[in-house]
Amino acid sequence: MAVYIEERLCKGCGLCVRFCKHDVLRIGDRRNVKGYNVVEIAQLDRCKYCKLCEMNCPDFALYVEAEKKTKPKEKQKAK
Repeated sequence: MAVYIEERLCKGCGLCVRFCKHDVLRIGDRRNVKGYNVVEIAQLDRCKYCKLCEMNCPDFALYVEAEKKTKPKEKQKAK
């Protein structure tokens, strides 16, 4: 499980920070090549992987990769 930030795409608008209800993200001090302060992960352990930050980023600068839940294989009965 991870949150990825494409710094070159981020313009520091802060929408992802505002939509995150768990204070996972913040606007950092580091600037990208365009001169914008980029978003950084503040507290990853608080992330619920709801993807609200991803859905509200107008520049597709971040994405959330949650662990895939797979169903356990059913045991076949022997005849």
